[in-house]
Amino acid sequence: MDDLTRTARDLARRHPSRCRLRQIGESRAGEPLWLLSVGHGSRNVLVVSGAHPNEPAGGAAVAELAYRAVRAVGAGRAVRTGRDRRQDRDVAWHFLLCLDPDGARRTEPWTRHPGTLERQLRHFYRPAADQQPEWLPGPGGAAPLPETRALLTVLDELRPALQFSLHANDAGGAWVQLTHDLPGAPAALSEAAAGLAVPVAAAPVDTLHMPGAGPGVFLMAAADGLDANVVHRDWLTRSTWFHPLRYGTVTAVVETPVWAVEAVADPRPTGAPHLVVAQAVAHLRARADRLAGLLAEARGGLGEAPGPLLDAAAWLTEACFTNAAQWSAPPTPGGTPPAATAGGALALHMAAHRLPLRAAALLARATGGHPVGPAAEALLTRWRRRYAADFGPRWIPVRRQTTLQTEFVSRLARLALGAGRHPGGSPAAHHRDR
Repeated sequence: MDDLTRTARDLARRHPSRCRLRQIGESRAGEPLWLLSVGHGSRNVLVVSGAHPNEPAGGAAVAELAYRAVRAVGAGRAVRTGRDRRQDRDVAWHFLLCLDPDGARRTEPWTRHPGTLERQLRHFYRPAADQQPEWLPGPGGAAPLPETRALLTVLDELRPALQFSLHANDAGGAWVQLTHDLPGAPAALSEAAAGLAVPVAAAPVDTLHMPGAGPGVFLMAAADGLDANVVHRDWLTRSTWFHPLRYGTVTAVVETPVWAVEAVADPRPTGAPHLVVAQAVAHLRARADRLAGLLAEARGGLGEAPGPLLDAAAWLTEACFTNAAQWSAPPTPGGTPPAATAGGALALHMAAHRLPLRAAALLARATGGHPVGPAAEALLTRWRRRYAADFGPRWIPVRRQTTLQTEFVSRLARLALGAGRHPGGSPAAHHRDR
């Protein structure tokens, strides 16, 4: 995070006519929130990095995209044709360097020296959902987080033609969620991923019941068109991804894997998806029950103020039960059931292992030195070994993760901006029957 801020400062210092760096707010702990802007075009592109602190590739991708933008708005170097040159010069790129710097501080021991699953889990941290700045509070809830307010202010100021939110799923393949249908997006993702030997996910759990627009591309819908069975539906309708729909903004939530599991790309149908779902649900609930028992003991031993690690562990444990209920819900008539493809079935089984594994990692961090600590450590070690043995995740170097995000964002931006999109475009809700 500090390296990225230094890079942004250096770009703004060396290219003052092309770059502007400004503080747009502060985090809850008083960390500055920085926005780097490159270019002065009439159309704005916003790239948001660091919404989840356990996903390090976004910051490096922002640095690479910023360098590309500086070159593109320069003296015409590194552009391809006269038409492309005019298009590039008419675009201003804006990079929110890190949306959750407080959370990023808690994961720095891993993000600075990544490479092993054990090290990743030892330093895993993701706050509870209501403490994640891409989500707005519910009706009658508390005020938005200061990080959320800063992002909303930027969205209302820029009214971007295109918003990217850069994410990295723990293990599996690459995919993207779009608020608008962009023809050509599946090919752009497949081409970028193939060049880096990264699989494209056939049916990620986060996109259950979302309509697909092609391999690895899934369409989010406006609140009135979102399937009631969509996982995390309530959160999605309150996301900062949907906020700029009023301006016709296309939002792309880009997911690239930290660890690759090739079989998630398998599109072949499964024979009995309902049995796959039942097995995954039973596994998830059994592990969540074990976690809930340890959490009850931990809360008794840690007093009234257990801290953010235990709060996050409790949220993830509750999320296990919530996901189990969502997976068990009958599919919408005519819709695709969970685990309908071999890749989707594997993604479901991986999620049934990954969600409690994350909670166990947080619980172990929170209870070090307390009576519950040894039991949490034993659980984490046993579940981590089972996860690695069952799924064989292959580490993707951060540089390759970054290249995939950078290449796909660049390709998708050319698609969206080259099509001459302006406010008032059709959201994905209008394309659900395609």
